[in-house]
Amino acid sequence: MDYSKYTVEALIPFWNVSSTSPPFTDGPRVAFKVDTQMYNPVIDTGSCGLIVSAAEFPNWTPELAAQHPVGYEYLSSSRKLYVGNWIPKTIHFLQANVTASIPILVVSKRYICPGYNSTSDGPKCTFPTETIDMPTKISLLGVGFGRQFDGQPQGNPDKNIFLNVASIDGTPITPTSPFHTGYKITAEGVILGLTANNTAGFSFTNLKKGMTDDAHDWAPIPACIRVGNVPCVAVNTTAMIDTGIDQMYLTLPTAMPVKTHTEPSRSTGANVTVLDDGQVVEVQFGESGAADYGFRVGDTILVGKGTAPPQVIVTRSSTKKPYVNTGRHFLRGFEVVFDAVGGRYGFKKLKDLDDTNQ
Repeated sequence: MDYSKYTVEALIPFWNVSSTSPPFTDGPRVAFKVDTQMYNPVIDTGSCGLIVSAAEFPNWTPELAAQHPVGYEYLSSSRKLYVGNWIPKTIHFLQANVTASIPILVVSKRYICPGYNSTSDGPKCTFPTETIDMPTKISLLGVGFGRQFDGQPQGNPDKNIFLNVASIDGTPITPTSPFHTGYKITAEGVILGLTANNTAGFSFTNLKKGMTDDAHDWAPIPACIRVGNVPCVAVNTTAMIDTGIDQMYLTLPTAMPVKTHTEPSRSTGANVTVLDDGQVVEVQFGESGAADYGFRVGDTILVGKGTAPPQVIVTRSSTKKPYVNTGRHFLRGFEVVFDAVGGRYGFKKLKDLDDTNQ
């Protein structure tokens, strides 16, 4: 991909960068306003769509909501189902002169729904363990891709704020602008618009087309994963780099031997199966091996300052496809790029991650 003819870019800084903690200890946040309402949500690459509370949304009424499509999104890591309406708005970032235009999921009801069936339940929760009408303080900025299969069938590229930039420094972004739709995640913030300079040094892997005919819709990152000294599993295996959580999720074939125990999930508090300390997890991203990542479970130094997650939740299955959600600590060692036009995902290693022998 030749990015040399593209020159327009904009940095959206994280407003919660810490001078005392390693990057991505907490979920990265950006600041923007919708009309007069200010928001500072966590950026979540594990979902797609801006979700906010109807209770705090400017000039929200049931009559306004009824004019717009019913919307819903299920976040599998937290078992939360958000239901509301997709209301189109222009978003003004506060730390950069950038605007974007997308429908926002304005939530009027929230469920905790552990039994949710993403293929059939839609905006309904049959057996909720918690139901809240007009919930408050909901603010999540989903900017991921290829998530429609996991309880987010409406999470298409038209809902992704980073793929629908309207203007930069007061200049409208049009199809003829020297702007290449995509983004780069760094420790300082998110860079919108890909150029030859900001993609230099990256190794890319190609993505398959997504579930819709949207030109910016792409399938998840292909990967190969293993625990221990066994062949890595690559057939139908995918990966996600998730800024929204700090733990890792693994789905492994039952034939892959692992040692596990049960403990509370860092996301939900429910008991989950996790890997025992001492085991080595290795992930290869892309069919061409664009990047390699590995760590020893329970390495407290790597958890505190490096790229290891604080918890590795594992599902063993003979029917589910192998899968890894790295969690955000991965981004302490890599910068990543999502090219929404070319269908590519890029990795740039920041430091030596060959710590599996420690």
